[in-house]
Amino acid sequence: MNVFFVTAIFLLTSTAGDFGAKWDHFTFTQEWPQTACLMGKAEGKKCYIPNFINSFIIHGLWPSAGSKEGPKNCSSVQFDMNKIKNLTDELLNAWPNIYSSTGRNDFWKHEWDTHGTCALSLNTTGTEYLFFRKTLDLMKIYNASRYLSKMNITPNDTTPYVTKTVQSVLQRKLGVMPNLQCYRSKLGYLLAEIRICMDKQFKLIECPTGELTLYWKRRAETEPCRGGKIYFPEIKRN
Repeated sequence: MNVFFVTAIFLLTSTAGDFGAKWDHFTFTQEWPQTACLMGKAEGKKCYIPNFINSFIIHGLWPSAGSKEGPKNCSSVQFDMNKIKNLTDELLNAWPNIYSSTGRNDFWKHEWDTHGTCALSLNTTGTEYLFFRKTLDLMKIYNASRYLSKMNITPNDTTPYVTKTVQSVLQRKLGVMPNLQCYRSKLGYLLAEIRICMDKQFKLIECPTGELTLYWKRRAETEPCRGGKIYFPEIKRN
């Protein structure tokens, strides 16, 4: 009886984190690989962008609470590559780890540990497989490169784009205003990320006012795209 009681308590405490995190929306984030490479190189990371990568790639699907960071690392449910093995080809194309100095699966593990474990309370993202499957499906629907290229906003190293023009193009396509994040370089502001907010039913919503969250601590950080112009750097192959 005592053994059963102790086991029950252990199970309750070990799974409490799965459902105890407080958050109210998702932040679906796409990153521009060339800017991500420049940010990585500023931190001494080696970067490799495969030839088949020519568009925005997934950064992550982040449970978010208002305009604040997190929650993060909500459960001890371990990342298991075997559970998403049949998604490998899709992940390599849409959600690759472009930092060649780290392992192929390290990025996916980080996103699961940090953010995926906070989405376990929903049926749609309640397992590792469902979390990655849902994120890949969102990328098929909301690929930013498709929206921008149709309006002739394409990578260009010499001519900047007006920030409000990029925002308005995306807003017209999405029906809500996305959060544009930039990396401040010697050249100027480089488009780094496009963040789209959605509720727990995956209906697009306006991102909470003042959402300036970085979601990671690093030397090369993003910030909201400021000023009148931003650059959309061309992808450089090693």
